[in-house]
Amino acid sequence: MSTLPHLLNVALHVAVGAGGLALGLVVLLTVKGGALHRRLGKIFAILGAISLMTAAIGVLFFDPLPPLISATLAFGYQFLSGLRALALKARGPGPVDFCLAIAGLGGCWALYSFMGAGTSTWPPIIGYSAIFYTSAVALYDLSRFSWARAWRQHARPLDHGLKMAGAYFAMMSAGFGNVFRGLQPWSQVGPSVLGVIVILGLATAYVRKVPGAGARVD
Repeated sequence: MSTLPHLLNVALHVAVGAGGLALGLVVLLTVKGGALHRRLGKIFAILGAISLMTAAIGVLFFDPLPPLISATLAFGYQFLSGLRALALKARGPGPVDFCLAIAGLGGCWALYSFMGAGTSTWPPIIGYSAIFYTSAVALYDLSRFSWARAWRQHARPLDHGLKMAGAYFAMMSAGFGNVFRGLQPWSQVGPSVLGVIVILGLATAYVRKVPGAGARVD
């Protein structure tokens, strides 16, 4: 039986998640680097932080649904790493980024250990997709230390944009997966697949726009 703290946490999580999905779509569609994009992006970051906090509380202190754990991992890592990329305008990745990547890989290992054989409401494809994608991003983040100067000059804005887009679709995956539980796993996997398509499109457009991948994107 749900307790009052649990219900309040769920209500706050749903409210900020819905707000984040609505606002995040506008952020994705606005001109990158423009004043509106920056203002709305800051609000999205606040909503995302609250969403991540409430999801983490649900995972740590209540009896979470397994899909919530995978969605929290995928969203949380991309969200935090995307914000870090935005902050690294004048320097390359540092100890905080290294620790974040290691924590992300640790989260993937923990999710894999927790998964088990899966159930009708917890198909393994949900967990494996979150593990594969998050671990790939974390390993990429670790690789940045070997090309930090080139990353800061050419790839940092793209890094930020793609991770925040990934975080948005991870949030959508969690929301759709919870609302349309009868359509699992596709209600959760579908938004993730859509996110990959959008990310590939954004990356292609960015590379074609400026040969040197200029820094006026975030």
